[in-house]
Amino acid sequence: MIVSTTNEYGELRSALVGAVDNFAWPVDDTAFNTDVYENTEYSETGFINQPLSNKVINEAKEDLQKLVETLEGRGIKVYRPTTNKPHWAYSARDILLTVGNNVIQCPTPFTTRANEIDLYPEIKQMECNIIKAPRPNSIDDPMFDAANVLKVGDKLVYSLSHSANEAGATWLQEQVGTAFEVIKWHEVKYKITHIDSTLLSCGKNTVIANGERLNVDTLPAFMRDYKIIWVNDCVPREFDYFPFCSKWIGMNVLSLDPETIIVDEIQTNFIEQLKQVKFNVIALPMRQSRTLGGGFHCVTCDLERS
Repeated sequence: MIVSTTNEYGELRSALVGAVDNFAWPVDDTAFNTDVYENTEYSETGFINQPLSNKVINEAKEDLQKLVETLEGRGIKVYRPTTNKPHWAYSARDILLTVGNNVIQCPTPFTTRANEIDLYPEIKQMECNIIKAPRPNSIDDPMFDAANVLKVGDKLVYSLSHSANEAGATWLQEQVGTAFEVIKWHEVKYKITHIDSTLLSCGKNTVIANGERLNVDTLPAFMRDYKIIWVNDCVPREFDYFPFCSKWIGMNVLSLDPETIIVDEIQTNFIEQLKQVKFNVIALPMRQSRTLGGGFHCVTCDLERS
């Protein structure tokens, strides 16, 4: 097996998919003792200091299994976390960035997720270049999550936010060299954390954009003449305890190829919008996306795309 990916929409051949077994909130993580999440809304970044309910676990497991079966049914190889220890690997894309033949364990502010690559021992057997970022010791050190980065051919859109700083962009550019250009994106209205409930690349010169947070002028400059699918609303999923993310997790979709997209089945208007522009839509449930903070793009990490 190889790692090879330069975009978010080429034909998917293999991927990581997260898990909820042994899931544990990182309530004591040192990231919350820094300025990383200063002045953020608790409804977007808070945690609960109690185990997940059986309802949350069972529904999340069922929905992830349906996703796995859908991927495997299309011949896509799937890898899951392997551990009996507590983990926070529901969202497989958060920490591991695959770009070219590199697998980068990003310098996340969350110390409890610093070695998440070890949950996928198969990666070490693949044809790839594994890069482990140094652990950030202060907010001045390189710091970002993989989910702050959007792959668009030879460009990597790097969304500066509470979980991604300027030093992280510089470090990432050093790692990828001249093969990719890291584009620091400042203009987005929403700066709390990850990029993929605000902007997603879903086809050649085609993006899905959050109409509440963006307009044409605030898109990355090279995208402004792209075909733009504006999402102006999403149906808010119900949640347990508190909403770890907003209703916009509903636009967090997974492209299987340039014509096929997996979307949360509750987003009926968005699904119809995609069908009108000739996408094949696979509607699946993602009932605990707001409780656990991840949609279909979040819970997967593409390893190989054609």
